[in-house]
Amino acid sequence: MLGGFRTTLSPLPFFIEERLTWDAPSAQAAAAPEAAVGHVTGALTALGATFGACHTEYVVGPEGPALIEVNDRVIGDHCDFVLSDILGVDLFELILRRYLGELLPPGPPPRPRADRAHAVVDYVIADRPGVLTGVPPAGPAQAAEVGVMLSYRPLRENGDRITVTGTNRDYLGVITAIGAEPAAVERSVAALRAASPARITEAD
Repeated sequence: MLGGFRTTLSPLPFFIEERLTWDAPSAQAAAAPEAAVGHVTGALTALGATFGACHTEYVVGPEGPALIEVNDRVIGDHCDFVLSDILGVDLFELILRRYLGELLPPGPPPRPRADRAHAVVDYVIADRPGVLTGVPPAGPAQAAEVGVMLSYRPLRENGDRITVTGTNRDYLGVITAIGAEPAAVERSVAALRAASPARITEAD
């Protein structure tokens, strides 16, 4: 197990994944009780989840953990790229080599680098319909804090007509930030959001 992402959801009745925050295995006791992690790993064993790269979604409720889904692929939605950067390895090469019949490298799974212990995937979400303008370019962004890897990837283009659906289809772009200190990562994300020229104007 490499770790996990805590998902922040929009208020009901809508279901939008607004943000994912990295939890290394050592930090998961605070995010999810040990019994919950044990339940999930036990369920994966019972299901026979040994087919390679896998990510699992579960929720911890008043009655304990509940498995939502098990996916026989690495996590997506840009978390895969962030995970590769956190660990400092080419995660995709490792997965492909395993599918080609090669063994994983000996020893324990890779652990996050000390300077990449905290990470967030923060989605920019449309809050009203209209026409999108001022979309920033894709690529690395200037971080407000030293030592933070910050980037922005637009998911919609200038001139796109935006409708609000109350789903993940409302994503306009995604901010990823990785660093050693949670506060520095959060300040960098907030500064990029504040400086972003992207806006939605009234449709004709």
